[in-house]
Amino acid sequence: MVSRLEHPAGGYKKIFESCEELAEPIPAHVSGNIPAWLTGSLLRMGPGLFEIGDEPFYHLFDGQALMHKFDLKDGHVTYYRRFIRTDAYVRAMTEKRIVITEFGTAAYPDPCKNIFSRFFTYFQGIEVTDNCLVNIYPIGEDFYACTETNYITKVDPDTLETIKKVGFCTVTIVIICGPLSLIDRHDFVYNYLYLANVRQNWEEVKKAAIRAPQPEVRRYVLPLDIHREEQGKNLVSLPYTTATAVMCSDGTVWLEPEVLFSGPHQGKYSYLKLNINYKKYCGKNYTFAYGLGLNHFVPDRICKLNVKSKETWIWQEPDAYPSEPLFVQSPDAKDEDDGVLLSIVVKPGVTQRPAFLLILNATDLTEIARAEVDVMIPVTLHGLYKP
Repeated sequence: MVSRLEHPAGGYKKIFESCEELAEPIPAHVSGNIPAWLTGSLLRMGPGLFEIGDEPFYHLFDGQALMHKFDLKDGHVTYYRRFIRTDAYVRAMTEKRIVITEFGTAAYPDPCKNIFSRFFTYFQGIEVTDNCLVNIYPIGEDFYACTETNYITKVDPDTLETIKKVGFCTVTIVIICGPLSLIDRHDFVYNYLYLANVRQNWEEVKKAAIRAPQPEVRRYVLPLDIHREEQGKNLVSLPYTTATAVMCSDGTVWLEPEVLFSGPHQGKYSYLKLNINYKKYCGKNYTFAYGLGLNHFVPDRICKLNVKSKETWIWQEPDAYPSEPLFVQSPDAKDEDDGVLLSIVVKPGVTQRPAFLLILNATDLTEIARAEVDVMIPVTLHGLYKP
């Protein structure tokens, strides 16, 4: 009999399994020395429930929204998580089935209804989901969890309680959010987010990754004032980029990017979702960007990129899967990269303390501290640091 051995990294599939919320914050085991000035909360969103009863969700963006929080204070850390009480979640829990159609999972009429009620359900249109699992951001003094639809959910960042559902029409700002780095014009990259694909065996995932387009990090520059500009002229005047924007005869603007990073799949890695020091360098000439690296479809390293010299730094640990690193500037910062990076790292193959909050020195990506918890943490998508 031939036995089949799966690559150890195949354990990543555990980060796509359902979990339970916590009744109260749990203490983390801290190793290293957390900077005294680092006092606040790392808030992140992601899917936490991948099926309702016997009905599975088929896409990564369909799992029910789970909000995570690591609290840091006086060198101590706690971890807490709760499901967002969206209409999609509450109704699914009540009826014990998928009630609202999600990104890649269709909801069907209640089988308990009579034939006429089920028939007329098809003419009511598709109800838009409010499953806000993608990101969380502030509007004024309030915090909202969001997804890719026109609904956001107001939440309490301290207790993680759900406050109310809000439509975009009631918010008087322009909101641009979402996991843009996960969606590409190539059908393949789009399709890999289907859970049936990421749950298949490791060798098949690697083969699929090799077939995907060669990854690149590109910088586009959008000109803000295109009026009275002549055709064929480069509208980009910034001296530190080779990106161009040219006015066409039909009034459209053709953008050509500056390629910051490009590498083949074999022996190299690609970047996923870059962040910068937004507090000080948002909209300014920045040098450093931080993101996730991967040589397959599951990020397995944290990367720092000098967008000018193209120099890179890497943090990586065997069979560990980090979340996107968020930069937190130190209070006495003099340089752009004076601060720390925060990331939730999961090690599915470890039986004790399989997840931890990682704190890295943003200058050279050396580890400062980690705060380990004795619960598995499913994949998270985006989030923020709240001082």
